[in-house]
Amino acid sequence: MRTLLSVILLFFSIATNTNANGVNDFNYSFYLIPVADPEKVIFEIVIKNEGDLPLHFEFPTSQMIEITITDQAGAEVYVYSKGRYFLQAFQTIVVEPHQSVKRYEKWNYQFKGKRVPSGLYTVNAWLKPISLNDEPIKNRAKLYHSQKLNVPEENPAFRFVRVSGTKGDYVVTGEVRQANRRLFYSVEDGHKEYIKEKEVVLDGKEEWGKFKLPIQLPKDKLPDNGSLMLNLYERDKNGTIINIYPIVLEFIQ
Repeated sequence: MRTLLSVILLFFSIATNTNANGVNDFNYSFYLIPVADPEKVIFEIVIKNEGDLPLHFEFPTSQMIEITITDQAGAEVYVYSKGRYFLQAFQTIVVEPHQSVKRYEKWNYQFKGKRVPSGLYTVNAWLKPISLNDEPIKNRAKLYHSQKLNVPEENPAFRFVRVSGTKGDYVVTGEVRQANRRLFYSVEDGHKEYIKEKEVVLDGKEEWGKFKLPIQLPKDKLPDNGSLMLNLYERDKNGTIINIYPIVLEFIQ
């Protein structure tokens, strides 16, 4: 009888400690990765389940995250929720064991109708659930992530660059200042080069000329995960690469 009572008390003690510690008893991580190009930054927002149990994050509205960006003086230049409307109904994100759930948001470097100066900024992100696996969240430290962001200068050669397409079949459009009538591009993922340098000769005499680049990669050659990047650039009279404009073709996961 004493042995049985001891087991019951031990189990109750473990359960009590789990509830008391709250969210930190679940093995997961929340973080944000900013991927910046000359005209915008894309935030890759990740909830990663590093444990053996499914995780059910419950939210009171359709707003699941908050993101703020501050300059070096601490002044806010971006608030994700500002000017947005969210559904006032409970939402749930389920993350299976050893899997990740990802969301993407972007910011075009605009504050009060003007582009912010280039330089270093701080990105603060919060995940906003009220419960995890039906338990109230008491310790919210793991639901916060801070990350530095370097806002680049405006590119003097390329503007209005956009990407459409998916799974190895893309179209990149934009405008280029036609100073030397040529542009170059390559495709890589930070580890492997998928398309070696190609040259495009431009037509027309306008200061800014439009371009359209069809990009095709075999599906079986795409990376398993990561960011597939297109690098646009020019070369000066000496052949040196100048005015590099990197842009994400696709986040692959």
